[in-house]
Amino acid sequence: MTNTSENNKPSANRSLAPAYSSRHKTFVLITLLISWILANADRMAMSIAIIPITQEFALDAKDAGVLLGSFYISYALMQLIAGWLADRFGSRAVLVFCVACWSVFTSLTGMAGSFFALVVIRVLFGLGEGGFAPASTVTIAEAFPRRQRARAKSLIIGASFIGSAVGTGAIAALMHAHGWRFAYHVFGAIGVAVALMLWFAVKPSPKREAGARAKGLFADLLRQPLLRKAMLIFFFSNIVYIGLVSWMPSFLVKTRDIDILRVGFASSIPYLVAFASLNGVGWLLDKVGDGRERIFMSVGAAMVVLFLGLMMFADSLPWLLTFWTLSLVGYTAIYGTVFAIPLKHLADSSVGTASGIINFGGQVAAGIGPMVIGWLVSIGQGSYSLAFGFLLAAGVGALLMALSWRPSPVTAVAQVA
Repeated sequence: MTNTSENNKPSANRSLAPAYSSRHKTFVLITLLISWILANADRMAMSIAIIPITQEFALDAKDAGVLLGSFYISYALMQLIAGWLADRFGSRAVLVFCVACWSVFTSLTGMAGSFFALVVIRVLFGLGEGGFAPASTVTIAEAFPRRQRARAKSLIIGASFIGSAVGTGAIAALMHAHGWRFAYHVFGAIGVAVALMLWFAVKPSPKREAGARAKGLFADLLRQPLLRKAMLIFFFSNIVYIGLVSWMPSFLVKTRDIDILRVGFASSIPYLVAFASLNGVGWLLDKVGDGRERIFMSVGAAMVVLFLGLMMFADSLPWLLTFWTLSLVGYTAIYGTVFAIPLKHLADSSVGTASGIINFGGQVAAGIGPMVIGWLVSIGQGSYSLAFGFLLAAGVGALLMALSWRPSPVTAVAQVA
């Protein structure tokens, strides 16, 4: 997309972008980055906390799977609602509400007195956090031209890996020193401060014109094959990612006899590498990626399948972490690409809704994956062989869908709409 085509877009699209100076763009990126780190730290903390929670509440593998997966069901549903709200009213109010809401329920997690209370809080936590991803996509569209958006978006969503590293490492240290409940109170308090930062960082959006509130937007977007397939690719790949993220700490404790503190810090290494990889993917997408999205996603899915398969046979911790890291690098090629597609190929007035649709597919998978793995581990009487087989099948599904992805004729129209 050239600068000329950007300048020729009708006012319905230009009106979505409040003026951001270069310095203010940097402030927005830093604040969104911190917010995403916190969001994923809060979310991934349960992957570590599930170990003492399982002991405290006497949960079996199926119960643990329900607790790990319950967050993602409400999180997925909120993607669709919040994406539309951000397109309709702008991103600022949605972002601030989401961060404040999830921070309250993060702190409440540390006060839960029963398994039922934990599940309810996790569901409400998912509703709070679910709107952040699509709303942040609208912020990127408001603040950055198309030629810079893949890099900006990759930096922001790459914070999910930093957040995972912080979440696993920090909560492991806090739990080791003060217990899991204290750690959740700390994260909740930090979230309130971050919500205030967002209020000052993100500018109020100009009033949306009629063209930015077109009726039937969901139906129009779902008729586009590129969006449906992007959603399915993210669905299959996220089964693998969330399945590994949710169960890897328990797997290491139970099969490699590693204490919880070492698990937290060992688990952080692959996420840090993935953060660097995702930013490289964003840079490549902006520089040479137009029209080559299928290559990025197909190569990424092939890496996920290959290294996930090797993980099944790794008999030492260093090799297991190596294969896990390389599998995550493959996942970053998928992750960065599916969320660059709306920003690169669709009208600005629909990027929040489109991003919400794609993330809805991924988060439905995230809700399914941990529950199915818990069930398979229970069936296997503690063995993870069936669980790895399930994840491998999902990786193959992502690869097949990626190979079939093509930009549709509608895409070109949407780009200049």
